[in-house]
Amino acid sequence: MTKGINRILCSIGMRGNCDNVIEHSINLALATGASLDILFVVKSLNEDVMNTLKVNIRDRDVLGSLMDKRIEQALDALKAEVAGFWQRHPDLQEKMQGREIELKVLEGDPASVITHFAKIGDFDLIVMAANKRSYIATYAGRVTKGVIKRAKVPVVVVPVARP
Repeated sequence: MTKGINRILCSIGMRGNCDNVIEHSINLALATGASLDILFVVKSLNEDVMNTLKVNIRDRDVLGSLMDKRIEQALDALKAEVAGFWQRHPDLQEKMQGREIELKVLEGDPASVITHFAKIGDFDLIVMAANKRSYIATYAGRVTKGVIKRAKVPVVVVPVARP
């Protein structure tokens, strides 16, 4: 018996045009009837930066508040990215007929976080960008390759849109 696609995880990096990845994810959700979550992973601050912050901001509540603010700002940026997508693609918004898309921002090593979130969220498919403009060197960036190696579900790699 084959398993259907009920949950799709779209992971975007927001370092460029994310329209191709979001569009493919929405079309897959429409074709399968699956729910769709869009995830953006904020890289963790490196150890030196964290140590500097801990030394200079001794109040742990203030430091925690600053770290929370980082995630809030990333979520605001993700919401703005999706809102911009809907403005550029009103036809897809109409096809979605008000179906809700969950937006999530997490922090950590992107490949590890994406695969872990896909596993605990019981996602059936991950959609990501190739993040390379040329197929001569490689088809996927470091994060995408890391997800492909770790994922227990299929990963759809979408080409980056040409400017």
